[in-house]
Amino acid sequence: MEEDVYDLCIVGAGMIGSAVAKYASEWGRVCLVGPEEPEERDVNCKRDIFGCHYDEGRIARCLAHDPIWTKLARISMSRYRQIESDSGIDFYDEVGSLVAGGKDTKYMMDNEKVSKEQQLESKILSYETLKTKFPLLNFSDIDYGIYEVKAGHISARNLVNAQIKLAKSKGCACIHEIVENVTQMEKDWNSNMCVLTESGKQVLTRKVLLATGAFTAFRNLLPVDHELDVGLCPLTTAMIEVTADDFTNMRKYPTLIYFGKGADNWKKDYPRSKDGEYSWYMLPPIKYPDEKYYIKLGHLQHATTKRFTSSCEVKEWYCSGGDTKLVNDTVDLFKSVVQDVNPISYHGDNCVITTTPTKRLYIDTLHPQLGVAVGGNAYAAKSSDEIGRIAAVMMMKNEWDSSLEKTDFNLKMKEKPSN
Repeated sequence: MEEDVYDLCIVGAGMIGSAVAKYASEWGRVCLVGPEEPEERDVNCKRDIFGCHYDEGRIARCLAHDPIWTKLARISMSRYRQIESDSGIDFYDEVGSLVAGGKDTKYMMDNEKVSKEQQLESKILSYETLKTKFPLLNFSDIDYGIYEVKAGHISARNLVNAQIKLAKSKGCACIHEIVENVTQMEKDWNSNMCVLTESGKQVLTRKVLLATGAFTAFRNLLPVDHELDVGLCPLTTAMIEVTADDFTNMRKYPTLIYFGKGADNWKKDYPRSKDGEYSWYMLPPIKYPDEKYYIKLGHLQHATTKRFTSSCEVKEWYCSGGDTKLVNDTVDLFKSVVQDVNPISYHGDNCVITTTPTKRLYIDTLHPQLGVAVGGNAYAAKSSDEIGRIAAVMMMKNEWDSSLEKTDFNLKMKEKPSN
């Protein structure tokens, strides 16, 4: 058994967990436990725990329909260049971000309202301006855009690597294993917690913070009969390979989120929101580890009601290429949205986002020795640094150190059915 007792053990070494580790290591002895990215995802392999940060392209923008997510993003993004400088790892490409859609959509009106109230550096672009500024994009003449200048996209992989490198430089111990269970050794708040990995390694710690995303319920991490009120929403993306010339022509295009009726020639049977509107996102071409250039286009959570409830479902999803028909439909949509760009090839990819009924993250404690930072709702990647800082202070100092209200991040548990 590990004789040393840590002040905090973070379970989950993704974007949030790595940020928690970096900050918490300033104030005590910290251990970060989580598996490294697998070389391949195979449904026949033993492993059933994966991560959503195995990616090179995530949208980074302050603009949001909810001012709380805007504030978290603004604070985190203001630190990007310092994190890059301190770690020596680049992860941020500031190409701008565009939200576009119909003038009558609530989504666009909410975004415009938040932009004004938060005084973001953004510009309203008319349909005519969109055509002029981004000639390769095909919008409807009832569309307009909100263009955020100080925004772009991040490499989730590189951000995690940067945060872990900084955490280690502050003394954080890292164990690249999957955690099997978390237990309190005695039933009082002065006892230690025990974190047990799949290989049998035991980590003793005074406190535990779970940053385990979609996989929180699939190991014995929470007290018996406790289950977070979350939904596991599957999303499919199309990874569309383009030429080096198309990369050059489009690499400085902004990231794009669309919510509206769409142009007349768009793919008609693409998934829609309950109001019948298209809802999707797209990143400009990015160079991936295979040395190829890909444009990523995927649907937003508004377009699907499907939810997973079992570890088997989530594993099969992570090891698949997403919904094959939806991948093909997405490529067809791409061909009608992006003009004069002919894909070389394409394949599907996917992720699982953790939704909450509050549509906000849970940053809270179940008891004085066990906390969670779970429930990104597809918005947490860009905001993970500030989320990690808040969670680190909560666990290490027993304080809520944010201008945001703590009650906005209170966790909710699933109600047990009455007999």
